[in-house]
Amino acid sequence: MKKNILLVIFFTNALIQSGFCQQYYLPINREYNLRYEPWIYHLESKMHTAMRPFISTEVAKNAPLDSLNAAQVKDNKFNNTLVGRKLRKEHLFQVKGEDYNFYLDPLFEQQLTISNNQSNKSTYVNTRGAWLSGNIGERFSFSTDFYESQSKFPDYIDSAIRTTKVVPGGARRKNLYGSFDYNIASGSVSYSLKKYFNFQLGHGKVFIGDGYRSLLFSDNAFNFPFFKITTTIWKVQYTNLYCVFQDLLIPPPMGINPEDFSFRKKHGSFHFLDLNIGRRASVGILEAIIWKSDSIRGEGFDINYINPFIFFRPVEFSLGSADNAMIGLNAKYKISSSIIFYLQFMLDEFKISEVRSGNGWWANKQAFQAGLKSFNVLRIKNLHLLTEFNFVRPYTYQHRSSLTAYGHYNESITHPLGANFYESVSKLNYKYKNYFIAAEVMYAVVGYDMKDSLGQMINYGQNIFESYNTHPNEYGNRVGQGLKTKQLYTDLKIGYLVNPKTNLIIELGATNRTAKSLYGTHQTTFAYFGIRTNLTNRYYDF
Repeated sequence: MKKNILLVIFFTNALIQSGFCQQYYLPINREYNLRYEPWIYHLESKMHTAMRPFISTEVAKNAPLDSLNAAQVKDNKFNNTLVGRKLRKEHLFQVKGEDYNFYLDPLFEQQLTISNNQSNKSTYVNTRGAWLSGNIGERFSFSTDFYESQSKFPDYIDSAIRTTKVVPGGARRKNLYGSFDYNIASGSVSYSLKKYFNFQLGHGKVFIGDGYRSLLFSDNAFNFPFFKITTTIWKVQYTNLYCVFQDLLIPPPMGINPEDFSFRKKHGSFHFLDLNIGRRASVGILEAIIWKSDSIRGEGFDINYINPFIFFRPVEFSLGSADNAMIGLNAKYKISSSIIFYLQFMLDEFKISEVRSGNGWWANKQAFQAGLKSFNVLRIKNLHLLTEFNFVRPYTYQHRSSLTAYGHYNESITHPLGANFYESVSKLNYKYKNYFIAAEVMYAVVGYDMKDSLGQMINYGQNIFESYNTHPNEYGNRVGQGLKTKQLYTDLKIGYLVNPKTNLIIELGATNRTAKSLYGTHQTTFAYFGIRTNLTNRYYDF
């Protein structure tokens, strides 16, 4: 009874405080969001959790935002000095008025890695940047950041970069004597109209889902320009998202100098409707379409896809277009305040008669996710567990060409493995005061494309940027076909949170990745030590 009374008092106070909270978007980083997730997934919480990044005013209705972001340090002489406060408790520069705030912080990552690779034992990351953010009034906020990096990666990441020509989740790379140079910039402005509408214009990333991965829309790929409208009324949250993606694969037309040719653009329009059902469940429906933009051929942003209340398939058919339309489902169920079950289903193409026949028709293209997350496991405070399973059939997300594929900047906008795989991934996080430990185990079976006896590369459905018109077999397609590769990835790290304002951490860890296929076993093992401002997700577990 006492516990229930305290719970009611807390949520009442949180609701009262939220009315005075200035709105801004929180970093999309998973470890950062673990501060709030036990609160926003509680049975008493009515927050919509599938669309990320979260906005502060919504989180503050359910969680003590200020105290969770406050430094847990001793009140000693050093921590009360200017250097101590800036290092441990505060932003580097802050201008604060009655109804405005401006913050400026350095961003950096310095990491050293020792690998078992005989030709490339020592690798590193050297990143510097800055982050400027702020609020004007209670409704307007902005954020912008810039990173400049030189890095030398472990061999399997190095190989992926040389293939895709981009750093995972980052920008195009320049070669620097065995290392890479690359820059990343992002920024957005946000405005809330009353309590129902939020408008965000920016260049960044979006994530749809409740799990570690997303098979609908994730932050796996590089930043992109977008405009987002979020409408929240009663138990419904409706999101309109308009994006501009880039294709790096299509060469310039004949007669045009490649140096005078900018990368081909393609657009994405997304509708996501999320409905809370009672205290425990929520269901979200996503409809998405990708279409190419080509000023040379008179193709550009199609105004037909701006309409926020429309089903794309009838529009696509009425236009006689060859655009790539998909539909997805996201759902969660709160088994208790600390155990949440979630799932996703993405439908690319579907023919019920072919599914029932079970004959592996190539165009039965679907993706499925099921997962479980648990907070304060065994009643141990700040011990959190997530485990999930992902399954993506061959040729899912592919289309007629890379210009309409479900990807951006040579990377999938869903899963880093693309398609034609199944995966199990589990993550354990524990935090005690400012100390933390994190562990991950990922196992996947992937069917990569491979060459035939004549040396020609065959499209077995893993590379989402290949044309599905090049599939070799009409029937008999199974997950893992092609070069079947079994991958095991493990990572264990310990660390210390220096400053929660910028999520500045010091970490020490070890990673092992093993890939077994017809061509043998490839193993990469490395230990790393680093200090960084940890505001974004990085997916090296592929």
